[in-house]
Amino acid sequence: SKGRPAIPFALAGQYDVDRSWAVAVNEAAWLVYEDVATPTDIDTGMKLGTGWPSGPCEYADKKGIDVMYNKLTSLYGKYEMEFYKPCPLLEDYVKRGWLGKKTKRGFYTY
Repeated sequence: SKGRPAIPFALAGQYDVDRSWAVAVNEAAWLVYEDVATPTDIDTGMKLGTGWPSGPCEYADKKGIDVMYNKLTSLYGKYEMEFYKPCPLLEDYVKRGWLGKKTKRGFYTY
């Protein structure tokens, strides 16, 4: 566990870290979409404010914007909770093929 708390074995199959990250990524996408902040501003603020190793835009680019979009779409379909409804920016990025690091473009250009 490298000094990090472990997820109890009995819960390991039930815990979905991307469910938590998807909400953060979606909110970050809304901030970019509405011209409130840049991906760099969001990521810097979240890393400094929360101690996270990466910000939500960086995480989405690393994991795959398509993966985050599909997770949100699935969660919204299942729970119909507004905070799971994908930001139009994420859908636009997926349609353009801007999926993050794997395509050299997402919130950032690589």
